[in-house]
Amino acid sequence: MDYFSLVQSQPYLFDNEDALLNIILDQKTIIEWEAKKESELKKKGLPLEWAKIGVILDDPYNIIVRDLVQFPDGDMRGYGRSIATASLKGGKGVVVLPEHEGKILLLHQYRHATRQWHYEVPRGYGEPNTPADKNAHLEIEDEIGGTISELVSLGDFYNNTGYESASVALFYAKLSSVGKGNENEGIDSFVWLTVKELEEWIANEKITDGFTIAAYTKAKLKGLI
Repeated sequence: MDYFSLVQSQPYLFDNEDALLNIILDQKTIIEWEAKKESELKKKGLPLEWAKIGVILDDPYNIIVRDLVQFPDGDMRGYGRSIATASLKGGKGVVVLPEHEGKILLLHQYRHATRQWHYEVPRGYGEPNTPADKNAHLEIEDEIGGTISELVSLGDFYNNTGYESASVALFYAKLSSVGKGNENEGIDSFVWLTVKELEEWIANEKITDGFTIAAYTKAKLKGLI
């Protein structure tokens, strides 16, 4: 995707109203900054692509952009961020805290990014042009072969405000059935925990996934668990 096409189609992502850090969109200023930065990088023997302003990566799940940002002291620097592709197409990532017969379900799931096993609740990028509540049902069906009898919104959550532009929707769900974990999603098994056990696992760092901790916290504070 072309950077300025993204600016035109998704202007809210480049809004400078009430901004302390301003995105520079003047093409002449960007070109001049890139040339100056390339010269600095060349002298230091560093990669010249670090001077590129625009779309750095465009794949089916994420778009990585580097904006030219002006800071309060007047300095201009490249500043990267990640944009979930689904969020540009009417979709939304979802996180679901599932309960069945008084216990919380956690996945034992291998994650490529960390190259580690984690205990976490089901979640996903979300399908384009699909409401968040429907995406929640789809994730439960896809990851654990389950069905939801009751779904409650827990609100939006930003996982990493320093890098990710899109929020995800948190949900609490009561399950009417549970099937088998989707091995292609890295899931080898489930565990069922009482709320007390879940809290102990969080306190003892057996659960380190931020989405899981956020969903638990919102459900607890809303009196759902």
